Amino acid sequence: MPLKIAICDDSSDDRNQLISLIKSKDLYYECTAYTSGENLLWDIEKGTHFDIFFLDIYMKNINGIETAKQIRAIDQDALLIFISSSNAFYRESYDLYAFNYLIKPLTDDKVTEVLRHALIHLDKYANQVVRFSFDNYLHTINCSQLLYLTSNRHLVYFIQANEKTLKSYGKIDDFISQLSSEFFVRCHQSYIVNLKHVTGVTASEFILGNVRIPISRKFSQQSREKYRIMMFGDF
Repeated sequence: MPLKIAICDDSSDDRNQLISLIKSKDLYYECTAYTSGENLLWDIEKGTHFDIFFLDIYMKNINGIETAKQIRAIDQDALLIFISSSNAFYRESYDLYAFNYLIKPLTDDKVTEVLRHALIHLDKYANQVVRFSFDNYLHTINCSQLLYLTSNRHLVYFIQANEKTLKSYGKIDDFISQLSSEFFVRCHQSYIVNLKHVTGVTASEFILGNVRIPISRKFSQQSREKYRIMMFGDF
């Protein structure tokens, strides 16, 4: 399937420049341009899917930040790349765990680098699975659907986004090697969390919707730094 890219910018010059930069890359893609957040959201609500969103921040009516909030409510996995003439919205982009934040005017080198990282990110996440056996059954879980792992005594529990839970005998350490260190982090002796599903963080917890996962003092620094790197990328 082609990579599906949405560009949302009310400036025709900036929009056409970005389209031209993307077209110059050796990609198998479909690129759809929008002049407003309203039109983009209308298509998403009708079921249109995009892998990557380039969102201008300064737009009339619904700006890029508000557009991104509504996209994130529908699609937690979409890669949000903000485009702006200033860095005034870094904080808001962090809260929406944007993939990157580009400052205008855009350059070929920067767009090339962002797309390269995006493709690596999408490929790694889409193809990763974790396998384990329990009661003579072999289970395979797509890691994009895995919220977190938790252990209790001699059992490890795999909690999924579809609200199903599977379990296996063993220790939580037994499964770390199957999980991408880019997306999964050990935040507690008994917990590994999928950062892609984290919706917030406090001094002592990761928040995944209505679920709160403890962050212990031992793992606090490394887990928070990994969360920051995944949210901010290179910016």
